[in-house]
Amino acid sequence: MSINKDYSSFEVRQERFVFHEFVNDHGNLFGGNAMKRMDEVAYIAATRYTGQRVVTVSVERVKYLLAIPLGSIVKVRTEILSVGPVKLVINAEIWLDVNKEPGSLKAVEGKFIFAAVDDAGNPKRLISTGRG
Repeated sequence: MSINKDYSSFEVRQERFVFHEFVNDHGNLFGGNAMKRMDEVAYIAATRYTGQRVVTVSVERVKYLLAIPLGSIVKVRTEILSVGPVKLVINAEIWLDVNKEPGSLKAVEGKFIFAAVDDAGNPKRLISTGRG
């Protein structure tokens, strides 16, 4: 099966609340928790796109643009940037709700690179199932 070039139907969005257990002593979301949320949503996009078992192989250019305070509602969004024979690059962003405007300020961004693996964890070629 050939790789689908229209990535738009594979974008994933998820809204989350920032609870006490996810913040640091300044009352802001820990950077590691932000990355975890982005990786999880990017993983959903990667598995939906390929229909295969995938793993995160690297994270690039993570930028923390704004502090995300306790009690915030954030939206994690992903977009598939490129697909090659062995890797899939997904942009992930966290948007912060401000003044009751959903996703009005970008707080964090980064690129997540995934590769498909077989049941033994060995790399394999990527395919698109066309699932959305």
